[in-house]
Amino acid sequence: MHGFSIYLGQPIDKSYIRRMVDLGYKTIFTSVQIPEENEDTKYRYLGELLEFLSNDQLNYMIDINPSLLDHHFYEFLKQYESAQFIIRIDHSTSIEIINEIISNDFQCCLNASIVSNHLLQHLYQHMKHFDYLCYCHNYYPRPDTGLETQFVKSQNDLILSYNPQANIYGFIVGTTLRGPLFKGLPTIENTRYMHTIESAQLLQDLNTQHIMIGDPRLNNQCSRQLISFLTQRHFSLSIILCDSQAEEILLKPHTVRSDNPGNLIRSQEARNYCKTDIQPLLISERTRGSVTLDNKHNGRYQGELQIIKKVLPSHKNVNVVAQIDTDDIPLINCMRPNDSFEFTIIGKELKL
Repeated sequence: MHGFSIYLGQPIDKSYIRRMVDLGYKTIFTSVQIPEENEDTKYRYLGELLEFLSNDQLNYMIDINPSLLDHHFYEFLKQYESAQFIIRIDHSTSIEIINEIISNDFQCCLNASIVSNHLLQHLYQHMKHFDYLCYCHNYYPRPDTGLETQFVKSQNDLILSYNPQANIYGFIVGTTLRGPLFKGLPTIENTRYMHTIESAQLLQDLNTQHIMIGDPRLNNQCSRQLISFLTQRHFSLSIILCDSQAEEILLKPHTVRSDNPGNLIRSQEARNYCKTDIQPLLISERTRGSVTLDNKHNGRYQGELQIIKKVLPSHKNVNVVAQIDTDDIPLINCMRPNDSFEFTIIGKELKL
């Protein structure tokens, strides 16, 4: 269940929350232990959040210090019957605390970034409901403190060795960053300045199944792109159109061929979309992010559509018909065989 974060230091942004939920984000992360947030208002804002979404079937992951867990807190959450609560405890993990959370009919989440083999072994041997546990990595506001890729992989492998079906969550950066540092809230350090989809792909490659936006906001375009990728393996690519002959083919749906090569992405359908001859035009070097169509001189390959990943020389039978927008070029490295994709024309620089 992929999700986003809502922080309780200020009134909740209902329009943003509604948009994200309607797009298909099903988990909301929040915390009641951020030092700079007002103790008197954060529980009120939490209540407003839960009341606002009381008709939606959502998961809420609440990060909390175990010392704050008591009967009143559990009863407060139980008012919201449509919500599924995940209580995340960072430090001070014990069987007693975990069992208390589970006995109140909530799921317990452990800190995936610091969980040890010793702790997992102990819990596995002594807990009745070990499979009720899930795991969520930390996010890291301060640059250079985020985790290394190999470390995340080793932590996930450790968790999955005890429960191959374990749910593991991790964070990527949003587009409106959280203070006081405003440097993003990623789990993995080298994703701090990556495109959101690149970051999500990396976490998934490391067996982190559930992707969370750590920062307080993700803009509309990125949130739409990301949820399409996460739920459907579908990519939306913005392009500048250079050749009007290609427009009709470009605007149709495409699928990455299952036998796709390494230096480029091939459309499975494009040749079948081609109904008229494509005249030679813009026979130029094919740079990273170029979109090409084979022209009429390539015989039965006429209409072949490719997205170029590595610079290739010009070819008299291949037209360069569009260029992927700079912001979306990183996405082409994430595209895998059988993924679907579409183009959105955001500008035209037609060549005659």
